Amino acid sequence: MLLPATVACGVFMTSLDQNVVVTALPGIGESLARPPSQLGLLITVYVASLIISMPLGGWAADRFGLRNVYCFALLVFASASALCGLSENIWMLVASRAMQGFGGALMGTLGQVVILSSFPRDRTLKINMYISLAGQSGPLVGPLVGGALTTYVSWRWIFYINIPIALIAALLAASLFPSATKPVRTPFDFPGFLLVGSGMALLVFGMDSLAAKDAAAGIIAAELGLATAILTVASFYCLRVRNPLLDLKLLRIRTFRVSFLTGGGLDTIGLSSVVFLLPLMFQLGFGMSAVQAGSLTFVAAIGSLLTRFMMPRILNRFGFRRVLVANTPIVACLVAGFALMQASLPAWIVLAYIFIFGIFRSVQWASTGNLSYSDIAPEQLGRFSALYYILWQLAVAVSVGLAAALLSLLAGGGQASVNDFRILFVIEGLITLCALFAYLRLTPQDGAHVSGHGVRMNTE
Repeated sequence: MLLPATVACGVFMTSLDQNVVVTALPGIGESLARPPSQLGLLITVYVASLIISMPLGGWAADRFGLRNVYCFALLVFASASALCGLSENIWMLVASRAMQGFGGALMGTLGQVVILSSFPRDRTLKINMYISLAGQSGPLVGPLVGGALTTYVSWRWIFYINIPIALIAALLAASLFPSATKPVRTPFDFPGFLLVGSGMALLVFGMDSLAAKDAAAGIIAAELGLATAILTVASFYCLRVRNPLLDLKLLRIRTFRVSFLTGGGLDTIGLSSVVFLLPLMFQLGFGMSAVQAGSLTFVAAIGSLLTRFMMPRILNRFGFRRVLVANTPIVACLVAGFALMQASLPAWIVLAYIFIFGIFRSVQWASTGNLSYSDIAPEQLGRFSALYYILWQLAVAVSVGLAAALLSLLAGGGQASVNDFRILFVIEGLITLCALFAYLRLTPQDGAHVSGHGVRMNTE
């Protein structure tokens, strides 16, 4: 129990610090004499650092040992949190946030490797479900914690609270994690790191600018065009070199490819767009305040959390293929169904619909996430984890940027109307439905040794 709890601490801190800053921005701006509108970089630089650093995890674990690197990541995160709290100007805070993202990236990519290396595959499903609760708790409690600490104590404490958690987790990791194995002296792929890192950074900043509409169209197009070109070159490079930092050859594994590219990539793009579009429609289309919109969309996360407790039994009973084939049309219809929302609907109907959407979205993501590692060999876990998180962040970035671009196109560059949102929700539903064609290629036996489908469930 302590080993998964230690990994969950890392997942929680990484997720929390991606969300805790949002409500603290006014307090930070007042303290550092900067308007909140100039502090968006604190969020973007953290996400960019996460993505750029993710490919390092697998190589570092092979080279220096899984336990050593994970403890190092926790200490880096604790040190960066202390520096964030001590920052006296915006640039020190930005640099410290980038350092936080580096530590968080290593924790995120290696946490799953620890679990898959320490437990048999028929037990990892339930363990991963509980660990994912820690990751989903970040968006739930982050804004609340950030607002409370900023209001009643100081914004600096949103960073200081990480220090004892990280230090305790480091002590537990040092004593509980798998012993260091003989290092694999693979040379560091510096060209691959530069290509993947620069391409992903440009993509994140380009999609962020597209979603926020805070840059000229020419600059956004240049960022996204250059990012696409660099990532294309990076893909060919990673497929040709002997020891690439990002092992794209893992996509030859059918279950991984289906669950996280041809199928999982499409439904992630469709489902992630709801998080971006729904609050906008409530505010711009229905005239709600930010607080009213947030209180409605909040229930989707509650539905997701509750579903995680049921997923091991659902997958054990029906298997990955039947769950995904049945759930994909349902969740696609739910995405498109947001087009029927009206300002006159009673609040309880809106809340119930969003709650149900959260349940079926969680079923989809929990299924694809656990199917993705079902056929990964033990020696491939480090490289798998890095590629897994890169593809996930890529899909989310594309989702938000694509939704923002389509909304702007439908609105003709002006204020988006309710009808514009309705058309876009139907489009996003169709994108999600397209994932079904990939899931139909799965077999009933795919991932059975993870789900336990066809055998009696282990309830320990």
